[in-house]
Amino acid sequence: MYNAMGLCVSKIVEKKARMATPWPDKPCPHCGETITDLVMEMVPDPDQSTSEYAAIVNRKPGGAVTCPYCEGAMEYAANGDDLVQSTKEPLRYSRPKTEERARRYGEVFLNRHDVTPEEWAGHDKGMVGAFKGYRYAEDP
Repeated sequence: MYNAMGLCVSKIVEKKARMATPWPDKPCPHCGETITDLVMEMVPDPDQSTSEYAAIVNRKPGGAVTCPYCEGAMEYAANGDDLVQSTKEPLRYSRPKTEERARRYGEVFLNRHDVTPEEWAGHDKGMVGAFKGYRYAEDP
């Protein structure tokens, strides 16, 4: 199937699905801080092949992730819009991935090589205070 511009629609949908990251712009059900982006691409690669990860990316119940502010477990409600508290073991963000994203963002947009995940989240995502003291997937 092709769109009006002659592009294959299935390829466009497939590409968008791979690039998708949930942008809930909703409060954490634990601490109330607004989460503008779940930055699921910052989850360790092995966890990205799980059904829990797929549920979060597809905005469905079944997978939990930590709040980047308070680290409480949360997942999508059945309506696919709201975030709710979860009793599931949450996925955690990767320190190397998050630090690398912060460094690259700083080099490109701030002309700095030492941007922290906290600064990146605040500046790029509008999530001031996110990742402060966060326990990453690789941390003990």
